[in-house]
Amino acid sequence: MLIKKIRIGYCPVCRRRTVFVSLNDWLRESYGCILCRSLPRHRAVIKVLDEIMPDWRKKKIHESSPGGGIFEQLKKDCVDYTYSYFYENKKLGKVLGEHCSNQNLENTTFECEDFDIVITQDVFEHINDPFKAFREIERILKPGGLHIFTVPINPLVKTVSRIKLENGERKAILPEVYHKNPIDVNGSLVTYDWGNDICELIETNTTMSASIKRFDQYEDCKENERLGIASYALYVIVTRKRENGKKEENERLN
Repeated sequence: MLIKKIRIGYCPVCRRRTVFVSLNDWLRESYGCILCRSLPRHRAVIKVLDEIMPDWRKKKIHESSPGGGIFEQLKKDCVDYTYSYFYENKKLGKVLGEHCSNQNLENTTFECEDFDIVITQDVFEHINDPFKAFREIERILKPGGLHIFTVPINPLVKTVSRIKLENGERKAILPEVYHKNPIDVNGSLVTYDWGNDICELIETNTTMSASIKRFDQYEDCKENERLGIASYALYVIVTRKRENGKKEENERLN
């Protein structure tokens, strides 16, 4: 088996000196830490959290549809971490295991202003009504709380919906594409192709502020290479619930 890339570095997920290895050219989904199996998008999420909320491991955190090497590390490191998956045939809020419940991001059973941080990693390209889900996350975040997430983005185009909803039923309007799903061997249908207007769409449909942290290979290359993050088309989106719940004109997250 041919190794496409290998490098000694430091993993921000397991916080150890490690080796990053990839067996193909799509580093975003293949450049793994040999110790914790985290991927670049996992490590990018942690780097952003470390930068904007250094004590995040002590906060109340919820993650939707977790998976991969970062999952076990978050369960171990965070003092108040819960997570959820969505089974359409099970009651919302049903306990699925320790710290785990059945939740639909468009309509969760959580109380208002319950969490400091919500994490979603490559989830929002599979939601029927992502803007309803963004508003739901805004509802369950505390004032000043963060939604940190990754999603595939094409920076050259605008966002396109691949489906339409008619009387609550989902119908494909573009050829069906599926991604891996940790709880479904058939995978998850891609419902949205996100583009360079993602922050504008979030701010139009919620009162949250939104910004993108870029981890392209040619931006801050040396440090990102050391952390095993540098990867084409790798972005972390950061949204923050405003302290007063109101949108300020031209306000942007720094």
